[in-house]
Amino acid sequence: MRALLVLAGVVALALAGCAPHATGGAKTSTPHPSASAHPTSTPTPTASPLPADVLFQITVTATAANGAVATLVETVHAPVAATDHQSGDEAQLDNECDSWRNAFPNIKYVVGTVTSTTKPGTAWDADAGQVAVDMAGYPVWSGDQRPFQAFCASALAVIPGMARAVSPVGGNDPDRDGGWGIYRYGFGVPTDPSDASPSPGAGGVVLSHCSIQLGAAAHDSVFASAWPGTAETDNGLSCFFGGNA
Repeated sequence: MRALLVLAGVVALALAGCAPHATGGAKTSTPHPSASAHPTSTPTPTASPLPADVLFQITVTATAANGAVATLVETVHAPVAATDHQSGDEAQLDNECDSWRNAFPNIKYVVGTVTSTTKPGTAWDADAGQVAVDMAGYPVWSGDQRPFQAFCASALAVIPGMARAVSPVGGNDPDRDGGWGIYRYGFGVPTDPSDASPSPGAGGVVLSHCSIQLGAAAHDSVFASAWPGTAETDNGLSCFFGGNA
């Protein structure tokens, strides 16, 4: 069964538990979009294409109130019939995510990694602030991360560090029936859900330089093809792409 963990000292949004978090009506990592939110970022040119099995890569800069600067990168791989740790991943899904086995037709698995590095000369300590990470469907996490508000949902990145996420998705059309293209991915700063218009720096962190690079493996998704021009940056509080369902 899914375990619920509320983090002390973090004012977090309510999550939808183990339900797939695909749409704007059930976003799982903060913030609440405000009236001033609008796409402001453009993809950053890269010198070389992504590996053939990578759907996309999202990059953002996080600046803490104490001046610490970190770069966070979320890399999501194309769905596979089985992961390289399939038995362990399924056991973790059974433990943390209710009803995942019956959620989608033709279940496949997307694997994502989140890496975070700090700018030389700065240190991201416990008081610097927190950044939550969104990942498709019913994600289970391992590595340098902590549960955000519940297991089988968004996670808080440990900075610096590296985390791994695995999520089952519908294995047919990427834009239908739980396919990877209907979900939201990226980063958000935890904010107070009672604040209708949170200000930049809420939670002690400002996000900037939000960008996405699509890989060749993402070509089957009509939704994903539009993501580079539709980032949700929300006044420095988020760097999200997707959530099309």
